[in-house]
Amino acid sequence: MKQNNKFLFIFLALGFLLSCAQTPQQLVSEKPEVLIVDGMSEKLKGSIVRVVGWLGTKIHIGSGFFVARGKIVTNIHVVAHPGPIFVKLVDQEAVWAVEGVTAYDAKNDLVVLKIAGEGTPLSLGDSDAVKPGESISVVGFPEGTYTVMTGSVRNTRNSDKRIQTTADTLSGSSGGPLLNSNGQVIGIHVGRDEAIPSNALKALLSQSTQVEPIEQWHKRQLIRAYAYFILGKTKFAAKDYDNAMIDLDKAIQMNPEFIYAYYARGIAKSTLRDYNGAIADYDKYVELNSGDADAYYRRGEAKKVLGQHDAAQADFQKAKELDPNVGQ
Repeated sequence: MKQNNKFLFIFLALGFLLSCAQTPQQLVSEKPEVLIVDGMSEKLKGSIVRVVGWLGTKIHIGSGFFVARGKIVTNIHVVAHPGPIFVKLVDQEAVWAVEGVTAYDAKNDLVVLKIAGEGTPLSLGDSDAVKPGESISVVGFPEGTYTVMTGSVRNTRNSDKRIQTTADTLSGSSGGPLLNSNGQVIGIHVGRDEAIPSNALKALLSQSTQVEPIEQWHKRQLIRAYAYFILGKTKFAAKDYDNAMIDLDKAIQMNPEFIYAYYARGIAKSTLRDYNGAIADYDKYVELNSGDADAYYRRGEAKKVLGQHDAAQADFQKAKELDPNVGQ
């Protein structure tokens, strides 16, 4: 009985927080390339959801959108930590529980969730057709507020097809759609001003299977690795460095091919002035994902501090070849 009361309390508390979050608003970047979905924002409100789960003992907010009437997509890292997950549209009072997982892609940080509610699916575009300079928008819930963030495509990486943009995004945007000027989803925002290509989502939707209970999915080792990854990044941001490194180490132990954990740990080690350790992590990241200009640039900075000037210049040159705007 006490356990049931506890769950009821959690549900009511989450419902209250979801309903009383900041008043929905639209924030528009002042960048000159803005041209996006102002006229469509009302229609999008029936498709974009706030996703609320747990991060340790704290509530964690992310974004998502409908890909079928009873299914949404978001990033794995938004919902990886054990505990109940709820979603809510902008202008409806109903709070829906996540019933389970129908498909997920650990490499691309994508998960399709079956929910106890329905919304309007968004149209998926062809991410292979995306061009640098193209106007885009990211729609989601940075800091819990419904927001349209605008910008343009900066680059598309050759290695993993991730789309890099100029959009100014904040915590809570992860899982929201990256839209082109026609309102089609061409990517799923994942952080670092990057988006997972929509064609990766199309492939995932074609593999969608029966519903796996969310409690069972949370026990999968690859998902637990994501939970430690996000805990580590959060603790590091809070300057809890020792525990952050423990969590990032656990993420990599659980998934030795977890390339973005290597990247995050490399940044952490550089911040702690462990430049040799940082270079080792960037080496592993580049081995697994050779098309990321930022990784070469950061590795070059670490080598420069250690006086490895020729090696640093080689990394800086490689970074510029991949993305002329890197480091700016």
